[in-house]
Amino acid sequence: MKKLGIGLLILFLAFGCAKNNATHSFKDGNAQYQLKNYQGAIQHFSRAIELKNNYKEAFYFRALCYVQKQVLDSALMDFNEAINLDPNYKEAYFSRAFYVKDKLGDYKGSIDDYNHYISLNEGNNAYALNNRGFAKYKQNDTQGALTDIETSLQQDPQNAYAYKNLALVWISVDSLNDACQNLHLALDHGYAQKYDDEVDQLIEEYCKN
Repeated sequence: MKKLGIGLLILFLAFGCAKNNATHSFKDGNAQYQLKNYQGAIQHFSRAIELKNNYKEAFYFRALCYVQKQVLDSALMDFNEAINLDPNYKEAYFSRAFYVKDKLGDYKGSIDDYNHYISLNEGNNAYALNNRGFAKYKQNDTQGALTDIETSLQQDPQNAYAYKNLALVWISVDSLNDACQNLHLALDHGYAQKYDDEVDQLIEEYCKN
């Protein structure tokens, strides 16, 4: 019995040590992530996962590193695992949709993820609604896109990108007056300074009159 007790104690101490080392590796990974040393961060997050295979945050942040390195298949696998470990991990749903599924053109999948995120998030959903609206636009769901993006702008009237997305939806149905109005609103809210010259190009193409 004494030997059994000692064995259990050693096992308990070993488990606690591994857990602490996993936390330490995760913190090191996060530090490297902040420094934009994504490969170094991946190594630390991988070590954390080796020591604690249900470390959802390590899978999530390693996925973000893979996104930065444009290794989307690995990012997708890690986001999937983070969600498998915690089906209520709302940030993982948003990031999987925005960083991977949208980029791969899996708009149906991204809509599903934004649905999960919105159902779990009790705060402002302006960005998720805008992104889901854009995905619906890419799926040719014009009414769904309009509803989502307009609702997004009700929650955040300063979002220049949402005005641009709303304009794209109006262009797709040849409602150019509405499109041009929203393109100018995008510029008024700083689109060109924050992003690129896409809005200027769209105005040049569709709003000449």
